[in-house]
Amino acid sequence: MKPPLPHTGMPRAGTSRAAHDRRDPHREQDWRRRQALVLIVSAIAMLYVFEATRLDLWLARFAFDAELGRFALRTDPFLENVMHRGAKTVLIGLALAAVGLCVQGLRGRLAWLPPRGALTAVLGMLLIPAVTSTLKALTNRHCPWDVVDFGGYAPYLGLLALPDADLKRGVCFPAGHASVGYLWLVWGVALRTAGVRYARAATLVAILLGSILGAAQMLRGAHFLSHTLWSMWLGWAISLALACALDPLTKGRNQAARGKLSTARTPPMAEVSKATAPP
Repeated sequence: MKPPLPHTGMPRAGTSRAAHDRRDPHREQDWRRRQALVLIVSAIAMLYVFEATRLDLWLARFAFDAELGRFALRTDPFLENVMHRGAKTVLIGLALAAVGLCVQGLRGRLAWLPPRGALTAVLGMLLIPAVTSTLKALTNRHCPWDVVDFGGYAPYLGLLALPDADLKRGVCFPAGHASVGYLWLVWGVALRTAGVRYARAATLVAILLGSILGAAQMLRGAHFLSHTLWSMWLGWAISLALACALDPLTKGRNQAARGKLSTARTPPMAEVSKATAPP
């Protein structure tokens, strides 16, 4: 009798790939509930902090040059050309490449990205910037460089305050540029079938990207801290909503794709018999 093979974390020969990829549905439901609770608590905390304090204005003053009467780094070549235009172009290009990967996943050709994960990723990368842009047009909130405290024309308003109807509309909330980084948050959900470690890594990378882009815009006077934090919150909320909505809709497609991969790796019985038959 041969000794048992050591466990390597990968499915053993002869075992079903579907069995290896299958996640505990109860554990996933618990995870989603915890994430929903995080979203609720963080939304309440941000509403309290930014409505009850002047934290936005206090932080923006560090980037504002009172002697010049403007944000000194507003036209900084590095922030404007590299961190704003350049970074946006690169990340959009990477997102288009990621869509190409998702197409392969939707066709059942990627074991690490089954159709449900691929569909979640595609929709998230489209919806997160689209919803952010729509809210920017609807919320009527101004950029720091448009606020009276920093030489502009508009008063600073909290999220729940009603703006003056006669005032020129603002289109700065939530942070649109940061959403180009935060759109990758959806991979923190889409990659859970590949492994929690990969999903967590994707989440951290997305938070880092969005926060760096948001900080660059804050230095230029284009956004307040609250704009960036709400953009991150929105990206994770959309990602979690997609995970919940698509789970029951794509189970059949996931099983079919896994069956196709298993069939492709397992030779037909006739060929096995022919190969093993004596000459």
